[in-house]
Amino acid sequence: MQTLESNHTITPAISFAVGGGSREKELLGRLREMKENLVESQQDFHNLHLLMRDLERILLCDEQEIPFFKNIMSILTIDELTLFNNLYCLWETKLERRFVDFLDHNVVKHYLDYPLYARFERLIDREVRLLRGDVPKKMLFIGSGPMPITALCLQHRLGIQIDCLERFGEAVKESKKVMKKLRVENRIHVMQGYGESFNVTEYDVILIALLAKPKRAILENILASCQPQVKVICRTSENSRCVFYEPTLWRDIPTQFDVVEQARASVDDTISSVLLHKKQQ
Repeated sequence: MQTLESNHTITPAISFAVGGGSREKELLGRLREMKENLVESQQDFHNLHLLMRDLERILLCDEQEIPFFKNIMSILTIDELTLFNNLYCLWETKLERRFVDFLDHNVVKHYLDYPLYARFERLIDREVRLLRGDVPKKMLFIGSGPMPITALCLQHRLGIQIDCLERFGEAVKESKKVMKKLRVENRIHVMQGYGESFNVTEYDVILIALLAKPKRAILENILASCQPQVKVICRTSENSRCVFYEPTLWRDIPTQFDVVEQARASVDDTISSVLLHKKQQ
C-alpha cells in the first residue's frame, strides 16, 4: 500500500509469500488470531480494549523493525487491513464516548485523564513544530470526533481559538458537553458540517484528522476557499500503523499542494503528519 513516503505509483496491497521466515509466519498467525478475537469482542469493551492495547504493543515498532513490518504489511490483504482499520476505529470511538460519559458523571475531572492523552500530546508537539514558530490567528480542526482531545491540547499549547468541524450530530453533542464541562466553550467551538463543503476562508491553519474522509474532496474544498498562505496539516499512517488507520495516499493530495515536510510517528505512536502549502500562481 503506497503512502506518502512512497513514490507516485499507486501499488495495492497484494498477498504473496515471504520465503517462509518463521518470525513472519508466527506474527501473521498471531495477528490473524487477534483479528478473530477482536471481531468477537466488538460488544465487550473490556476485552476489545485489552486486545487493542496488545495489538499496539506488537505493531508500534521502532525504525530498526520497519523492513520486517513492511514484509508483514505486504502479506496482509486489503480486506484484512480494512477490517483491522474498522475495528480500531470502533475501539477508539468507544474509548472516546466512554471518557465523555465518565467526565459527565465526574468519574474523571480533566482531559489529562484521557487514556491516550500522552500520545496525543506528543502528536500535537510534532505538529506544532511543523509550523516553525508561527502561531495561527484562527485554526480549524476537521473531523474532531466525540472527544476532541486534539483541540484541547492545541488550545492549551497555542492559546488561540480552535474551531472543530464534525459531520456526525451525536459526536457534536458529546463534544459540546465536554467543552462546557471543562469550561472552554468560549475558546473551542464545535460545529456540525462537512469538510468537503465548509468555507475555510477565515483560517490560516487547517488540521485534518486521520479519520476525516473523503480526504481528496476535503483538500479540494480547502483549495477552493482558503487563504493563499494557508498551512494544512494532514494526518496519515505509515508502515505497521496502517493496521490501525487507512493512510493518506499521494492520489488523495491535489497537485495544487506542495508537500513541505513530514512528522513521523515515534515508537509508541500511531499517527504521522504532513504539512501542505498551497502552490502560488
